[in-house]
Amino acid sequence: MIGVLLTGETWMKVPETIKVVWDGELPHGVYAKDIVLKTIKDIGHAGATYQTIEFSGSAIKSLSMDERLVLSNMAVEAGAKTGLIEPDETVVEFLRSKGVTDEIESVRSDDDASFVKVLHYNASELEPQVACPHEVDNVHPVNAVEGTPVDQVYLGSCTNGRLSDLRVAAEILKGKKIAKNIRCLVVPASQHIWMEANKEGILEILTEAGCIVNMPSCGACGGFTSGVIGAGEVVMSSSNRNFRGRMGSADGEVYLGSPAAVAATAIEGKIADPRKYLLQGVR
Repeated sequence: MIGVLLTGETWMKVPETIKVVWDGELPHGVYAKDIVLKTIKDIGHAGATYQTIEFSGSAIKSLSMDERLVLSNMAVEAGAKTGLIEPDETVVEFLRSKGVTDEIESVRSDDDASFVKVLHYNASELEPQVACPHEVDNVHPVNAVEGTPVDQVYLGSCTNGRLSDLRVAAEILKGKKIAKNIRCLVVPASQHIWMEANKEGILEILTEAGCIVNMPSCGACGGFTSGVIGAGEVVMSSSNRNFRGRMGSADGEVYLGSPAAVAATAIEGKIADPRKYLLQGVR
């Protein structure tokens, strides 16, 4: 840092790239969170250190901006410097909706670009995934851990606290109640999302189900406030990390899954497969 202050310069090695190709159509009840957890399982939590992960394929192109942001957000959990997705019309429309009026210049990999590794997946074969304690790459299909009792569920964070995430949770929880003797915390990713969810009636649905809706913050995800877990407690979270002590006590356990899996778990009080709570054909 002193060198930067004195010279006004720094250096950075251009990272090599791992290309991850997801083709096909995601099944009912499977989301971008499941894509990225499965990818991290195969790459490893440090397998992309000082590298870039580039996500591509027809399944990735079909994702909304909210879900694409999940992939870029969690690339770092494999050690990557960044997670990239080739820009398309979905990205352009998103930028226009945010008030960008200038000409948009897209940057993409050359046709003859070289990659240190290329991984291919069939999205239609993917099931809901859960990262188990205490590493993000300790990932298993939900049916391998289904029935694990929890003390708390956590819906939110910068990874999966977006409006579409809250909508899916509201779809599952509408007209239902969370299980007795557990806590269900909801933390929208931003003030804007909190306000939009409130306008749509989403927060009312979640509150009526027994959830506690907090203001946007890192909260328990970073082990700071509002839902920090105690020794021996187990939490199912839609956040991005589950390292020992991440959400509070080092003697607690954190499982990671999609917002849909978190909402299903809230109903049962134990880790649950979200697919049985969603209308067929609705992701």
